Amino acid sequence: MVLEKEREKSLKYSLWDGIFASITAGFSQNYFTPFALFLKASNFAIGLLNSLPQFISAFFYIPVADIVEKLKSRKKVIANAVYLQALTFILIAFLSFLVNYKIQLFAIFLILLILNNIFNAFATPIWQSLMSDTVEKERYGRYFAYRGRILGFVTLVANFLCGFFLYLLSKNKILGFFLIFIIAGLSRFISGYFINLMYDFPIKIVPEKRFSYYSFIKRLPESNFVKFTLYVSLMNFATYIAAPFFAVYMLKDLNFSYATYTLVTTASTLASLFSLPLWGSLADRYGNARILKISGLLIPLIPLLWLLSKSPIYIILINAYAGYSWAGFNLCALNFIFDATSQEVRTRCLGYFNFTNSIALFIGGILGGYLANRLPIIFSHSRLLTLILLSGILRILVNIILANKFQEVRKTEKIEEKELLAIVLGIRPLLNLSEELFFFFKKKDN
Repeated sequence: MVLEKEREKSLKYSLWDGIFASITAGFSQNYFTPFALFLKASNFAIGLLNSLPQFISAFFYIPVADIVEKLKSRKKVIANAVYLQALTFILIAFLSFLVNYKIQLFAIFLILLILNNIFNAFATPIWQSLMSDTVEKERYGRYFAYRGRILGFVTLVANFLCGFFLYLLSKNKILGFFLIFIIAGLSRFISGYFINLMYDFPIKIVPEKRFSYYSFIKRLPESNFVKFTLYVSLMNFATYIAAPFFAVYMLKDLNFSYATYTLVTTASTLASLFSLPLWGSLADRYGNARILKISGLLIPLIPLLWLLSKSPIYIILINAYAGYSWAGFNLCALNFIFDATSQEVRTRCLGYFNFTNSIALFIGGILGGYLANRLPIIFSHSRLLTLILLSGILRILVNIILANKFQEVRKTEKIEEKELLAIVLGIRPLLNLSEELFFFFKKKDN
């Protein structure tokens, strides 16, 4: 009974932690690249900015399980890492005032972003592990969808306000970028405060279940979880070849204003926000692996649709579709980890999963940065569209080769693939109508 009270209090504090973490995300994530462009970064530098921090911080995922076991506290590690991450946002904010000085501002920005990612690398898998114990297993899909919907709304508002500030201060970008990163930093400090109030569920330490990353990867031929890790990581590799350059394409090639850019990024968050309850419900009923694969089929279409029009309204709609697709993919990827791992190895598995994924993101970003100025111009107005096309082709290949290599790990309701896809695409009534017409005419012919 006491444990249940602690669980409910922790869920409340976790929600407040998430709200302030979402304010941080809304005021920062979509604006690192615009800030780098403000610092006059090249396309290669943009690729570096979106990949090197991922690469360096990736190595800090590996020891997190051992650190937690030594300290015997997950909450302590998470909170301290979050406070240090908050400090990096504050320091980035003050870089804005140095833009007119002849110093290597981009290099300093890159170092701070690397530190930001390192602290996040310490916090993320441990937070995920703590939450997997805080939330009851049968509520994973519904709870994280509910939480994600609230946090998505907060991120949406924060992202919109951020773009609004930059639009209002378009003639004083120094002050604009200073304000958004200061808000991001202060919000992250408050997020850490609420993490400190959560109940620190004791961890199970089983020495004989420790294993190295090499042992983890070596089990690829027979391990369902390692195959899943490879699929998600390679999907993100294929995505990240182009992902850092969508902002560059909009702001430089299409000359979108900050206001238009904000509407595009907001569309993604809004679609994610409204679709999470659907994804959570489907995952609980039909399994995280199955919904992950279905949403994974939608993702290769995103870059291909970008090739068809330069219209801001069209791009807003495409980004809404992207937000819908990625919401299902990301929710089910995390929940599948919770389903597929036992408590005593979960922190380690989360660390190894995040390490593999981060290395894939790094290689994708570096390759994209290298190719951005070297690929031929296939589409008249931008070389970056060739890069976006390549990303789409690679996403298709990852699905063809790896999507069916891993399986669901729990009992779920049965449903035909075409019916599930119809639900996801919102065309189930049309499917039912077409089947009724088919049987009607078949009966008539007989």
